[in-house]
Amino acid sequence: MMLDRSITNTLWQLQDANSRQVLALVQKFELPEIVARILVTRGINVENASDFLYPLIKSLLPDPFSLLDMDKAVDRIILAITNNEKIAIFGDYDVDGATSAALIHRYLKEIGINSTIYIPDRIDEGYGLNTAALLKLKKQEVGLCISVDCGTIAYQPIDDAKSFGLDIIVVDHHISMESLPNAVAVINPNRFDENFPYNNLAAVGVSFLLIVAFNKILREKGFFISKKEPNLFDLLDLVALGTVCDVMQITGLNRALVSQGLKVMSARKNVGLRILFDNLRILEKPSVAHLGFSIGPCINAGGRVGEASLGARLLSTCNEEEAYQIALKLINFNNARKVLENEALSEALLQVEQSVTLNTKFIMVSGNWHQGIIGIIASRLKEQSHLPTIVISLNNGIGKASCRSVPGIDIGAAVLSAKFMDLIIEGGGHSMAAGFSIKDHKIRDLHDFFAERFADFVKEKMIKVDGIITVKSVNLSLWNQLRRLEPFGVGHPEPRFIIQGVRIINPEIIGTNHIKCLITDGNTTARAIAFRSVNTKLSSAIMQSGVKTILGRISVNYWNGREFVQFVIEDLMT
Repeated sequence: MMLDRSITNTLWQLQDANSRQVLALVQKFELPEIVARILVTRGINVENASDFLYPLIKSLLPDPFSLLDMDKAVDRIILAITNNEKIAIFGDYDVDGATSAALIHRYLKEIGINSTIYIPDRIDEGYGLNTAALLKLKKQEVGLCISVDCGTIAYQPIDDAKSFGLDIIVVDHHISMESLPNAVAVINPNRFDENFPYNNLAAVGVSFLLIVAFNKILREKGFFISKKEPNLFDLLDLVALGTVCDVMQITGLNRALVSQGLKVMSARKNVGLRILFDNLRILEKPSVAHLGFSIGPCINAGGRVGEASLGARLLSTCNEEEAYQIALKLINFNNARKVLENEALSEALLQVEQSVTLNTKFIMVSGNWHQGIIGIIASRLKEQSHLPTIVISLNNGIGKASCRSVPGIDIGAAVLSAKFMDLIIEGGGHSMAAGFSIKDHKIRDLHDFFAERFADFVKEKMIKVDGIITVKSVNLSLWNQLRRLEPFGVGHPEPRFIIQGVRIINPEIIGTNHIKCLITDGNTTARAIAFRSVNTKLSSAIMQSGVKTILGRISVNYWNGREFVQFVIEDLMT
Protein backbone atom coordinates (compact mmCIF):
# COMPACT_ATOMS: atom_id res chain seq x y z
CA MET A 1 0.00 0.00 0.00
CA MET A 2 1.54 3.29 -1.14
CA LEU A 3 0.81 6.44 0.84
CA ASP A 4 1.19 10.06 -0.22
CA ARG A 5 4.48 11.92 -0.30
CA SER A 6 5.72 13.48 2.91
CA ILE A 7 7.09 16.96 3.54
CA THR A 8 10.53 15.60 2.57
CA ASN A 9 9.16 14.33 -0.78
CA THR A 10 9.45 10.75 0.40
CA LEU A 11 6.99 7.98 -0.43
CA TRP A 12 5.73 5.92 2.48
CA GLN A 13 5.05 2.31 1.57
CA LEU A 14 3.00 0.33 4.09
CA GLN A 15 4.16 -3.27 3.89
CA ASP A 16 1.61 -6.01 3.30
CA ALA A 17 1.90 -9.37 5.08
CA ASN A 18 0.29 -12.69 4.22
CA SER A 19 -2.06 -13.40 7.14
CA ARG A 20 -1.56 -17.18 6.95
CA GLN A 21 2.21 -16.85 7.17
CA VAL A 22 1.83 -14.43 10.09
CA LEU A 23 -0.44 -16.89 11.92
CA ALA A 24 1.98 -19.76 11.27
CA LEU A 25 4.85 -17.81 12.87
CA VAL A 26 2.72 -16.77 15.82
CA GLN A 27 1.74 -20.37 16.51
CA LYS A 28 5.09 -22.07 15.94
CA PHE A 29 7.37 -19.55 17.64
CA GLU A 30 4.90 -17.95 20.10
CA LEU A 31 5.57 -14.51 18.68
CA PRO A 32 3.50 -11.35 19.16
CA GLU A 33 1.42 -10.67 16.06
CA ILE A 34 3.24 -7.43 15.26
CA VAL A 35 6.64 -9.15 15.38
CA ALA A 36 5.42 -12.00 13.14
CA ARG A 37 3.98 -9.47 10.71
CA ILE A 38 7.28 -7.63 10.41
CA LEU A 39 9.12 -10.91 9.81
CA VAL A 40 6.77 -11.91 7.00
CA THR A 41 7.17 -8.56 5.24
CA ARG A 42 10.93 -9.13 5.32
CA GLY A 43 10.77 -12.54 3.68
CA ILE A 44 10.93 -14.65 6.83
CA ASN A 45 8.68 -17.72 7.06
CA VAL A 46 8.38 -20.85 9.19
CA GLU A 47 11.19 -22.53 7.20
CA ASN A 48 13.88 -19.89 7.83
CA ALA A 49 12.57 -18.14 10.96
CA SER A 50 14.64 -20.26 13.35
CA ASP A 51 17.95 -19.17 11.78
CA PHE A 52 16.74 -15.57 11.82
CA LEU A 53 15.43 -15.48 15.38
CA TYR A 54 18.25 -17.60 16.81
CA PRO A 55 21.24 -16.93 14.50
CA LEU A 56 23.87 -19.52 15.38
CA ILE A 57 27.28 -19.36 13.78
CA LYS A 58 27.68 -23.14 13.84
CA SER A 59 24.65 -23.52 11.56
CA LEU A 60 25.46 -20.61 9.24
CA LEU A 61 29.26 -20.60 9.06
CA PRO A 62 30.45 -21.90 5.66
CA ASP A 63 33.53 -24.02 5.06
CA PRO A 64 36.25 -21.32 4.95
CA PHE A 65 38.25 -23.47 2.51
CA SER A 66 35.51 -22.92 -0.08
CA LEU A 67 37.06 -19.46 -0.52
CA LEU A 68 39.65 -19.39 -3.29
CA ASP A 69 43.28 -19.28 -2.08
CA MET A 70 42.36 -20.03 1.54
CA ASP A 71 44.49 -23.18 1.45
CA LYS A 72 47.45 -21.25 0.05
CA ALA A 73 47.17 -18.60 2.76
CA VAL A 74 47.00 -21.16 5.57
CA ASP A 75 49.96 -23.12 4.18
CA ARG A 76 52.06 -19.93 3.95
CA ILE A 77 51.26 -18.85 7.51
CA ILE A 78 52.15 -22.30 8.81
CA LEU A 79 55.43 -22.13 6.88
CA ALA A 80 56.16 -18.73 8.45
CA ILE A 81 55.58 -20.15 11.93
CA THR A 82 57.66 -23.24 11.18
CA ASN A 83 60.57 -21.12 9.92
CA ASN A 84 60.19 -18.61 12.75
CA GLU A 85 59.61 -15.76 10.29
CA LYS A 86 58.44 -12.35 11.43
CA ILE A 87 54.80 -11.66 10.49
CA ALA A 88 53.29 -8.23 9.91
CA ILE A 89 49.65 -7.32 9.48
CA PHE A 90 49.05 -4.35 7.19
CA GLY A 91 45.62 -2.80 7.77
CA ASP A 92 43.50 0.00 6.40
CA TYR A 93 43.04 3.00 8.69
CA ASP A 94 39.27 2.64 9.13
CA VAL A 95 37.34 0.51 11.65
CA ASP A 96 37.17 -2.51 9.36
CA GLY A 97 40.93 -2.39 8.87
CA ALA A 98 41.62 -1.85 12.58
CA THR A 99 39.36 -4.69 13.69
CA SER A 100 40.75 -7.04 11.02
CA ALA A 101 44.34 -6.33 12.04
CA ALA A 102 43.58 -6.62 15.75
CA LEU A 103 41.66 -9.86 15.23
CA ILE A 104 44.53 -11.67 13.50
CA HIS A 105 47.12 -10.15 15.86
CA ARG A 106 45.17 -11.25 18.97
CA TYR A 107 44.69 -14.77 17.61
CA LEU A 108 48.37 -15.19 16.76
CA LYS A 109 49.37 -13.86 20.18
CA GLU A 110 47.04 -16.34 21.88
CA ILE A 111 48.78 -19.26 20.16
CA GLY A 112 52.19 -17.88 21.08
CA ILE A 113 53.10 -16.12 17.82
CA ASN A 114 54.22 -12.49 17.82
CA SER A 115 53.19 -10.18 15.00
CA THR A 116 53.34 -6.47 14.30
CA ILE A 117 50.57 -4.24 13.00
CA TYR A 118 51.25 -1.54 10.41
CA ILE A 119 48.56 1.08 9.65
CA PRO A 120 49.46 3.65 6.96
CA ASP A 121 48.99 7.36 7.53
CA ARG A 122 46.00 8.66 5.55
CA ILE A 123 47.68 11.91 4.52
CA ASP A 124 51.32 10.88 4.04
CA GLU A 125 50.80 7.39 2.61
CA GLY A 126 47.21 7.21 1.43
CA TYR A 127 45.01 4.13 1.22
CA GLY A 128 46.34 0.61 1.06
CA LEU A 129 49.68 -1.05 0.48
CA ASN A 130 52.59 1.15 -0.57
CA THR A 131 56.10 0.16 -1.58
CA ALA A 132 57.91 2.37 0.95
CA ALA A 133 56.03 0.82 3.89
CA LEU A 134 56.57 -2.72 2.61
CA LEU A 135 60.28 -2.05 2.15
CA LYS A 136 60.43 -0.73 5.73
CA LEU A 137 58.83 -3.98 6.94
CA LYS A 138 61.34 -6.02 4.92
CA LYS A 139 64.22 -4.10 6.50
CA GLN A 140 62.75 -5.08 9.86
CA GLU A 141 63.20 -8.71 8.70
CA VAL A 142 59.49 -9.37 8.16
CA GLY A 143 59.06 -12.41 5.91
CA LEU A 144 55.27 -12.47 5.57
CA CYS A 145 52.82 -9.57 5.39
CA ILE A 146 49.07 -10.17 5.72
CA SER A 147 47.20 -7.28 4.10
CA VAL A 148 43.69 -6.75 5.55
CA ASP A 149 40.90 -4.60 4.08
CA CYS A 150 43.16 -3.57 1.22
CA GLY A 151 45.45 -5.06 -1.42
CA THR A 152 43.10 -6.45 -4.08
CA ILE A 153 44.23 -3.93 -6.70
CA ALA A 154 47.66 -3.07 -5.22
CA TYR A 155 49.49 -4.54 -8.20
CA GLN A 156 52.71 -2.49 -8.13
CA PRO A 157 53.39 -2.54 -4.37
CA ILE A 158 52.89 -6.31 -4.29
CA ASP A 159 55.18 -6.78 -7.30
CA ASP A 160 57.78 -4.60 -5.57
CA ALA A 161 57.44 -6.60 -2.35
CA LYS A 162 57.97 -9.83 -4.27
CA SER A 163 61.12 -8.40 -5.88
CA PHE A 164 62.73 -7.76 -2.48
CA GLY A 165 61.58 -11.04 -0.95
CA LEU A 166 58.48 -10.10 1.06
CA ASP A 167 55.47 -12.40 0.60
CA ILE A 168 51.98 -10.88 0.73
CA ILE A 169 48.65 -12.51 1.63
CA VAL A 170 45.65 -10.33 0.74
CA VAL A 171 42.53 -10.60 2.93
CA ASP A 172 40.00 -8.17 1.49
CA HIS A 173 36.40 -7.64 0.41
CA HIS A 174 36.65 -4.83 -2.14
CA ILE A 175 35.68 -5.40 -5.77
CA SER A 176 38.53 -6.73 -7.91
CA MET A 177 39.53 -6.06 -11.49
CA GLU A 178 39.71 -8.95 -13.97
CA SER A 179 43.24 -9.68 -12.86
CA LEU A 180 44.74 -10.28 -9.45
CA PRO A 181 47.94 -8.99 -7.84
CA ASN A 182 50.97 -11.28 -7.70
CA ALA A 183 50.38 -12.25 -4.06
CA VAL A 184 50.78 -15.62 -2.38
CA ALA A 185 47.01 -15.64 -1.88
CA VAL A 186 44.09 -13.30 -2.49
CA ILE A 187 41.20 -14.19 -0.20
CA ASN A 188 38.28 -12.04 -1.24
CA PRO A 189 34.61 -13.00 -1.70
CA ASN A 190 34.38 -10.21 -4.30
CA ARG A 191 37.28 -11.23 -6.55
CA PHE A 192 36.20 -11.62 -10.15
CA ASP A 193 36.51 -15.42 -10.31
CA GLU A 194 34.99 -16.19 -6.89
CA ASN A 195 31.71 -18.11 -6.41
CA PHE A 196 31.59 -17.84 -2.60
CA PRO A 197 27.95 -17.08 -1.67
CA TYR A 198 28.71 -14.63 1.17
CA ASN A 199 29.99 -11.65 -0.81
CA ASN A 200 28.67 -9.10 1.67
CA LEU A 201 31.23 -9.82 4.38
CA ALA A 202 33.35 -7.03 5.77
CA ALA A 203 37.11 -7.60 5.69
CA VAL A 204 36.94 -8.51 9.38
CA GLY A 205 34.45 -11.25 8.50
CA VAL A 206 36.86 -12.61 5.90
CA SER A 207 39.69 -12.36 8.45
CA PHE A 208 37.61 -14.39 10.89
CA LEU A 209 37.17 -17.11 8.26
CA LEU A 210 40.96 -17.10 7.79
CA ILE A 211 41.62 -17.81 11.46
CA VAL A 212 38.85 -20.44 11.51
CA ALA A 213 40.60 -22.22 8.63
CA PHE A 214 44.06 -21.76 10.15
CA ASN A 215 42.90 -22.97 13.56
CA LYS A 216 41.33 -26.08 11.99
CA ILE A 217 44.58 -27.09 10.32
CA LEU A 218 46.58 -26.46 13.48
CA ARG A 219 44.19 -28.70 15.38
CA GLU A 220 44.53 -31.45 12.79
CA LYS A 221 48.32 -31.19 13.00
CA GLY A 222 48.23 -31.67 16.78
CA PHE A 223 49.33 -28.13 17.56
CA PHE A 224 46.99 -27.94 20.56
CA ILE A 225 47.94 -31.22 22.18
CA SER A 226 50.25 -29.46 24.60
CA LYS A 227 48.61 -26.03 24.70
CA LYS A 228 45.12 -24.61 25.07
CA GLU A 229 43.15 -24.06 21.89
CA PRO A 230 41.82 -20.48 21.61
CA ASN A 231 38.09 -19.85 21.80
CA LEU A 232 37.52 -18.13 18.47
CA PHE A 233 34.13 -16.85 19.65
CA ASP A 234 35.96 -14.51 22.04
CA LEU A 235 37.07 -12.52 18.98
CA LEU A 236 33.57 -11.96 17.63
CA ASP A 237 33.26 -8.58 19.36
CA LEU A 238 35.80 -7.30 16.82
CA VAL A 239 33.92 -8.95 13.96
CA ALA A 240 30.66 -7.29 15.04
CA LEU A 241 32.32 -3.87 15.34
CA GLY A 242 33.96 -4.00 11.91
CA THR A 243 30.87 -5.40 10.19
CA VAL A 244 28.55 -2.74 11.57
CA CYS A 245 30.92 0.18 11.00
CA ASP A 246 31.66 -0.85 7.41
CA VAL A 247 27.89 -0.75 6.79
CA MET A 248 27.52 -4.36 5.73
CA GLN A 249 24.07 -5.95 5.49
CA ILE A 250 23.01 -7.46 8.81
CA THR A 251 21.51 -10.54 7.19
CA GLY A 252 22.48 -14.21 6.93
CA LEU A 253 25.99 -14.94 8.19
CA ASN A 254 26.60 -11.30 9.11
CA ARG A 255 23.52 -11.38 11.32
CA ALA A 256 24.95 -14.35 13.22
CA LEU A 257 28.39 -12.74 13.51
CA VAL A 258 26.99 -9.44 14.81
CA SER A 259 24.45 -11.10 17.12
CA GLN A 260 27.05 -13.33 18.77
CA GLY A 261 29.64 -10.55 18.71
CA LEU A 262 27.39 -8.24 20.72
CA LYS A 263 27.03 -10.97 23.35
CA VAL A 264 30.81 -11.27 23.59
CA MET A 265 31.08 -7.50 23.82
CA SER A 266 28.63 -7.54 26.75
CA ALA A 267 31.13 -9.70 28.64
CA ARG A 268 33.66 -6.84 28.22
CA LYS A 269 36.62 -9.16 27.59
CA ASN A 270 38.44 -6.81 25.20
CA VAL A 271 40.37 -4.38 27.41
CA GLY A 272 40.44 -1.55 24.88
CA LEU A 273 36.74 -1.77 24.06
CA ARG A 274 35.79 -1.93 27.75
CA ILE A 275 37.80 1.16 28.60
CA LEU A 276 36.46 3.07 25.59
CA PHE A 277 32.89 2.17 26.58
CA ASP A 278 33.59 3.37 30.14
CA ASN A 279 35.10 6.67 29.00
CA LEU A 280 32.14 7.31 26.71
CA ARG A 281 29.88 6.51 29.68
CA ILE A 282 28.06 3.75 27.83
CA LEU A 283 27.01 1.51 30.68
CA GLU A 284 24.06 -0.32 29.14
CA LYS A 285 24.17 -3.45 27.01
CA PRO A 286 26.04 -2.68 23.74
CA SER A 287 23.94 -2.36 20.59
CA VAL A 288 24.44 -1.80 16.88
CA ALA A 289 23.65 1.88 17.47
CA HIS A 290 26.45 2.15 20.04
CA LEU A 291 28.91 0.65 17.58
CA GLY A 292 27.82 2.76 14.63
CA PHE A 293 27.38 6.12 16.36
CA SER A 294 29.73 6.11 19.36
CA ILE A 295 32.44 3.44 19.31
CA GLY A 296 33.05 3.36 15.54
CA PRO A 297 33.57 7.13 15.14
CA CYS A 298 36.12 7.13 17.96
CA ILE A 299 38.06 4.20 16.48
CA ASN A 300 37.93 5.95 13.11
CA ALA A 301 39.09 9.29 14.51
CA GLY A 302 42.70 8.19 14.76
CA GLY A 303 42.82 7.42 11.06
CA ARG A 304 40.85 10.53 10.12
CA VAL A 305 42.49 13.38 12.04
CA GLY A 306 45.02 11.84 14.43
CA GLU A 307 47.37 8.86 14.64
CA ALA A 308 46.29 6.16 12.21
CA SER A 309 47.53 3.25 14.34
CA LEU A 310 45.56 4.14 17.49
CA GLY A 311 42.42 2.18 16.66
CA ALA A 312 44.22 -1.10 15.98
CA ARG A 313 46.44 -0.56 19.03
CA LEU A 314 43.44 0.01 21.30
CA LEU A 315 41.67 -3.12 20.04
CA SER A 316 44.74 -5.36 20.31
CA THR A 317 46.28 -4.28 23.63
CA CYS A 318 45.86 -6.14 26.92
CA ASN A 319 47.47 -3.33 28.93
CA GLU A 320 44.88 -1.28 30.82
CA GLU A 321 47.01 1.86 31.21
CA GLU A 322 47.91 1.86 27.51
CA ALA A 323 44.26 1.33 26.59
CA TYR A 324 43.19 4.20 28.85
CA GLN A 325 45.66 6.64 27.28
CA ILE A 326 44.72 5.59 23.74
CA ALA A 327 40.99 5.84 24.48
CA LEU A 328 41.38 9.42 25.75
CA LYS A 329 43.37 10.35 22.63
CA LEU A 330 40.73 8.87 20.34
CA ILE A 331 37.90 10.68 22.11
CA ASN A 332 39.78 13.98 21.79
CA PHE A 333 40.50 13.33 18.13
CA ASN A 334 36.83 12.54 17.58
CA ASN A 335 35.79 15.83 19.15
CA ALA A 336 38.24 17.67 16.87
CA ARG A 337 36.82 15.72 13.91
CA LYS A 338 33.31 16.97 14.72
CA VAL A 339 34.46 20.61 14.51
CA LEU A 340 36.14 20.07 11.15
CA GLU A 341 33.12 18.14 9.91
CA ASN A 342 30.63 20.89 10.78
CA GLU A 343 32.69 23.53 8.99
CA ALA A 344 33.18 21.41 5.86
CA LEU A 345 29.55 20.28 5.77
CA SER A 346 28.35 23.89 5.74
CA GLU A 347 30.62 24.67 2.77
CA ALA A 348 29.59 21.51 0.94
CA LEU A 349 25.88 22.24 1.44
CA LEU A 350 26.35 25.66 -0.17
CA GLN A 351 27.84 23.99 -3.25
CA VAL A 352 24.96 21.53 -3.38
CA GLU A 353 22.36 24.31 -3.18
CA GLN A 354 24.02 26.09 -6.11
CA SER A 355 24.37 23.02 -8.33
CA VAL A 356 21.52 20.60 -7.67
CA THR A 357 18.51 20.70 -9.99
CA LEU A 358 15.40 18.56 -10.28
CA ASN A 359 17.17 16.30 -12.77
CA THR A 360 20.37 15.90 -10.78
CA LYS A 361 21.44 12.23 -10.71
CA PHE A 362 24.40 12.54 -8.33
CA ILE A 363 26.29 15.03 -6.19
CA MET A 364 29.95 15.94 -6.62
CA VAL A 365 31.52 18.64 -4.45
CA SER A 366 35.12 19.61 -3.77
CA GLY A 367 37.09 21.86 -1.45
CA ASN A 368 40.22 22.22 0.65
CA TRP A 369 38.84 19.93 3.33
CA HIS A 370 40.68 17.54 5.61
CA GLN A 371 40.86 14.15 3.91
CA GLY A 372 39.84 12.40 7.09
CA ILE A 373 36.32 13.84 7.17
CA ILE A 374 35.20 13.63 3.54
CA GLY A 375 33.71 10.17 4.03
CA ILE A 376 31.45 11.53 6.75
CA ILE A 377 30.50 14.53 4.59
CA ALA A 378 29.64 12.18 1.73
CA SER A 379 27.41 10.13 4.04
CA ARG A 380 25.61 13.23 5.34
CA LEU A 381 24.97 14.59 1.85
CA LYS A 382 23.81 11.20 0.61
CA GLU A 383 21.36 10.90 3.50
CA GLN A 384 19.88 14.32 2.77
CA SER A 385 19.69 14.02 -1.01
CA HIS A 386 19.22 10.26 -1.52
CA LEU A 387 21.71 10.56 -4.38
CA PRO A 388 25.13 8.99 -5.04
CA THR A 389 27.63 11.44 -3.55
CA ILE A 390 31.29 12.14 -4.29
CA VAL A 391 33.24 14.49 -1.99
CA ILE A 392 36.74 15.52 -3.10
CA SER A 393 39.47 16.99 -0.91
CA LEU A 394 41.86 19.11 -2.99
CA ASN A 395 45.53 19.68 -2.19
CA ASN A 396 48.44 20.62 -4.48
CA GLY A 397 46.70 19.62 -7.70
CA ILE A 398 45.54 16.21 -6.42
CA GLY A 399 42.08 15.32 -5.19
CA LYS A 400 41.32 12.53 -2.72
CA ALA A 401 37.69 11.46 -2.90
CA SER A 402 35.22 9.52 -0.80
CA CYS A 403 32.02 8.18 -2.34
CA ARG A 404 28.73 6.95 -0.87
CA SER A 405 25.90 5.45 -2.85
CA VAL A 406 22.23 4.46 -2.72
CA PRO A 407 20.47 1.25 -3.80
CA GLY A 408 20.57 0.96 -7.59
CA ILE A 409 24.01 2.51 -8.08
CA ASP A 410 27.16 0.39 -7.65
CA ILE A 411 29.65 3.13 -6.87
CA GLY A 412 32.58 0.72 -6.50
CA ALA A 413 32.08 -0.61 -10.03
CA ALA A 414 31.74 2.96 -11.35
CA VAL A 415 35.06 3.96 -9.75
CA LEU A 416 36.82 0.92 -11.22
CA SER A 417 35.44 1.80 -14.66
CA ALA A 418 36.77 5.34 -14.25
CA LYS A 419 40.18 3.91 -13.38
CA PHE A 420 40.08 1.68 -16.46
CA MET A 421 39.41 4.79 -18.58
CA ASP A 422 42.39 6.59 -16.97
CA LEU A 423 40.16 9.27 -15.43
CA ILE A 424 41.50 8.65 -11.92
CA ILE A 425 44.90 7.71 -10.52
CA GLU A 426 43.81 4.94 -8.17
CA GLY A 427 40.53 3.83 -6.70
CA GLY A 428 38.23 1.04 -5.62
CA GLY A 429 35.51 0.05 -3.21
CA HIS A 430 32.24 -1.83 -3.04
CA SER A 431 28.65 -1.16 -4.10
CA MET A 432 27.80 1.39 -1.40
CA ALA A 433 31.16 3.06 -0.72
CA ALA A 434 34.37 3.78 -2.62
CA GLY A 435 37.33 6.10 -2.79
CA PHE A 436 39.80 7.37 -5.36
CA SER A 437 42.53 9.88 -6.10
CA ILE A 438 42.45 12.17 -9.13
CA LYS A 439 44.40 14.98 -10.80
CA ASP A 440 42.35 18.15 -10.39
CA HIS A 441 42.27 18.93 -14.13
CA LYS A 442 40.40 15.66 -14.73
CA ILE A 443 37.56 16.36 -12.30
CA ARG A 444 35.34 17.85 -15.00
CA ASP A 445 35.88 14.81 -17.24
CA LEU A 446 35.06 12.51 -14.35
CA HIS A 447 31.88 14.50 -13.67
CA ASP A 448 30.82 14.00 -17.28
CA PHE A 449 31.63 10.28 -17.02
CA PHE A 450 29.45 9.86 -13.92
CA ALA A 451 26.68 11.94 -15.52
CA GLU A 452 26.54 9.53 -18.44
CA ARG A 453 26.89 6.42 -16.27
CA PHE A 454 24.13 7.45 -13.86
CA ALA A 455 21.83 8.92 -16.51
CA ASP A 456 19.18 6.21 -16.14
CA PHE A 457 19.08 6.36 -12.35
CA VAL A 458 15.62 7.21 -11.07
CA LYS A 459 15.67 8.99 -7.75
CA GLU A 460 12.78 7.75 -5.66
CA LYS A 461 13.20 8.03 -1.94
CA MET A 462 10.95 5.56 -0.21
CA ILE A 463 10.51 4.40 3.36
CA LYS A 464 9.01 1.00 4.03
CA VAL A 465 6.54 1.18 6.89
CA ASP A 466 5.99 -1.85 9.11
CA GLY A 467 2.65 -0.84 10.59
CA ILE A 468 0.29 1.81 11.93
CA ILE A 469 0.24 2.20 15.71
CA THR A 470 -1.21 4.60 18.28
CA VAL A 471 0.52 6.92 20.72
CA LYS A 472 -0.44 4.46 23.45
CA SER A 473 1.73 1.83 21.72
CA VAL A 474 4.88 3.84 22.37
CA ASN A 475 5.72 1.86 25.47
CA LEU A 476 8.33 -0.48 26.90
CA SER A 477 6.19 -3.55 26.22
CA LEU A 478 6.25 -3.02 22.45
CA TRP A 479 9.92 -2.03 22.62
CA ASN A 480 10.79 -5.31 24.32
CA GLN A 481 8.78 -7.29 21.76
CA LEU A 482 10.63 -5.60 18.89
CA ARG A 483 13.99 -6.43 20.46
CA ARG A 484 13.42 -10.05 19.44
CA LEU A 485 14.19 -8.86 15.90
CA GLU A 486 17.65 -7.47 16.80
CA PRO A 487 20.31 -6.87 15.65
CA PHE A 488 19.14 -4.23 13.18
CA GLY A 489 21.21 -2.69 10.42
CA VAL A 490 21.56 -2.45 6.65
CA GLY A 491 19.24 -4.97 4.98
CA HIS A 492 17.25 -5.31 8.21
CA PRO A 493 16.44 -1.82 9.51
CA GLU A 494 14.64 -0.99 12.72
CA PRO A 495 10.86 -1.22 12.22
CA ARG A 496 9.21 2.02 11.13
CA PHE A 497 5.68 2.93 12.20
CA ILE A 498 3.06 5.55 11.37
CA ILE A 499 1.06 7.36 14.04
CA GLN A 500 -1.95 9.30 12.74
CA GLY A 501 -3.89 12.21 14.23
CA VAL A 502 -1.01 13.55 16.34
CA ARG A 503 -0.44 16.98 17.81
CA ILE A 504 3.10 18.00 18.73
CA ILE A 505 3.50 19.74 22.08
CA ASN A 506 6.36 21.81 23.53
CA PRO A 507 8.97 21.38 20.76
CA GLU A 508 12.39 22.41 22.05
CA ILE A 509 15.87 22.45 20.49
CA ILE A 510 18.39 20.41 22.47
CA GLY A 511 22.09 20.07 21.82
CA THR A 512 22.98 21.77 18.56
CA ASN A 513 20.51 20.27 16.10
CA HIS A 514 17.97 17.96 17.76
CA ILE A 515 14.34 18.69 18.65
CA LYS A 516 12.59 17.03 21.56
CA CYS A 517 8.85 17.28 22.10
CA LEU A 518 5.72 15.47 23.26
CA ILE A 519 3.18 13.83 20.96
CA THR A 520 -0.48 13.34 21.83
CA ASP A 521 -3.64 12.04 20.21
CA GLY A 522 -5.86 13.61 22.85
CA ASN A 523 -5.93 10.53 25.05
CA THR A 524 -2.28 9.57 25.53
CA THR A 525 0.95 11.55 25.54
CA ALA A 526 4.45 10.20 24.78
CA ARG A 527 7.97 11.57 24.50
CA ALA A 528 9.43 12.14 21.04
CA ILE A 529 12.62 13.42 19.43
CA ALA A 530 13.80 14.33 15.93
CA PHE A 531 17.55 13.90 15.58
CA ARG A 532 19.67 16.25 13.40
CA SER A 533 16.54 18.05 12.25
CA VAL A 534 17.17 21.73 13.06
CA ASN A 535 16.93 23.98 9.98
CA THR A 536 15.27 21.27 7.89
CA LYS A 537 11.77 20.89 6.44
CA LEU A 538 11.04 18.42 9.21
CA SER A 539 11.85 20.91 11.97
CA SER A 540 9.69 23.60 10.36
CA ALA A 541 6.73 21.21 10.25
CA ILE A 542 7.29 20.09 13.85
CA MET A 543 7.22 23.69 15.06
CA GLN A 544 3.91 24.41 13.31
CA SER A 545 0.61 23.73 15.07
CA GLY A 546 -2.03 21.36 13.75
CA VAL A 547 -2.81 17.67 13.43
CA LYS A 548 -0.12 15.58 11.77
CA THR A 549 0.77 12.06 10.72
CA ILE A 550 4.26 11.12 11.82
CA LEU A 551 6.63 8.32 10.82
CA GLY A 552 9.46 6.94 12.89
CA ARG A 553 10.65 4.26 15.24
CA ILE A 554 10.42 3.38 18.90
CA SER A 555 13.58 3.64 20.98
CA VAL A 556 14.67 3.72 24.58
CA ASN A 557 16.82 6.48 26.00
CA TYR A 558 19.07 5.83 29.00
CA TRP A 559 19.79 8.74 31.32
CA ASN A 560 21.25 8.77 34.82
CA GLY A 561 20.55 5.09 35.29
CA ARG A 562 16.92 5.42 34.14
CA GLU A 563 15.35 4.35 30.88
CA PHE A 564 12.36 5.81 29.10
CA VAL A 565 10.73 5.02 25.80
CA GLN A 566 10.40 7.62 23.06
CA PHE A 567 9.27 7.92 19.46
CA VAL A 568 11.99 9.02 17.04
CA ILE A 569 10.32 11.22 14.42
CA GLU A 570 11.94 10.75 10.99
CA ASP A 571 9.30 12.15 8.64
CA LEU A 572 5.92 13.83 8.71
CA MET A 573 2.77 14.57 6.74
CA THR A 574 0.46 17.51 7.48
